[in-house]
Amino acid sequence: MNLLITGAASGIGQAVARQFTERGHCVYGIDLKKTEDRGNYHGFSADITDGDALQTVRQHLLENNIRLDGILNIAGIHKMASLVESDYDEMKKLVDVNLSGTMLINRVFYDCLAAHGRIVIVTSEVAGFDPMPFNGLYNVTKTALDAYAQALRQELNLLDQKVITIRPGAVETDLSAGSMKATQNLADTTVLYRKQAKNFAGLAAKFMGMPMKADALAALIYKATTAKRPQLIYKKHHNIGLVLLNILPKRAQCAVIKFLLGLDLF
Repeated sequence: MNLLITGAASGIGQAVARQFTERGHCVYGIDLKKTEDRGNYHGFSADITDGDALQTVRQHLLENNIRLDGILNIAGIHKMASLVESDYDEMKKLVDVNLSGTMLINRVFYDCLAAHGRIVIVTSEVAGFDPMPFNGLYNVTKTALDAYAQALRQELNLLDQKVITIRPGAVETDLSAGSMKATQNLADTTVLYRKQAKNFAGLAAKFMGMPMKADALAALIYKATTAKRPQLIYKKHHNIGLVLLNILPKRAQCAVIKFLLGLDLF
């Protein structure tokens, strides 16, 4: 199989690329950071929001008559943000990478996809939940990405092509470690929510739970990509606290969160 994988230089994307190459498949990895070619792995340095850079990669595939059996959209970024305080350009970057970049990847490389080929889109467990304070922007981008994945599935289903959504919980990567640091940074910089953000950072550290290993999620993505009859949506390692919170009516959710973040906890 020939696979195009975004975010292939680190984290989940790197683990997924390893799953395929170790089984003899050919991977074309895209990331901001250039990764060296090795064996059946071929690395390209490109920003997934840069159409010209992606066209260069596409042209390489076309010139070498490479047909893709799968496009795996894994690249993404995270930011903790106060929606009314954060820098607009930073907020827009999250939308550009997490949503628009994936849409651009699939648009640019679709004509490289074989008739039997499938598209995999990694969203997040938060796509199915109401947003938590300060994680709202990330939640918005992943919920929109999830909606895009379902819309794309409906369209490509008309052509007998599969679009598979992966909704993982926390994964042990530099991104997840950085999210905890970002939560603390928000508590140090916000003007409107100093107490609430500090409490949120403390509670997140206590109740986030153990992130799953990137290899565990990579194994699931490999299964979804290669299965003869894959599920339309895969879920893995969801946070039970978020699940229980979202069972509550929305007013009750707001009341519980406001109460917890308003206490003198830390």
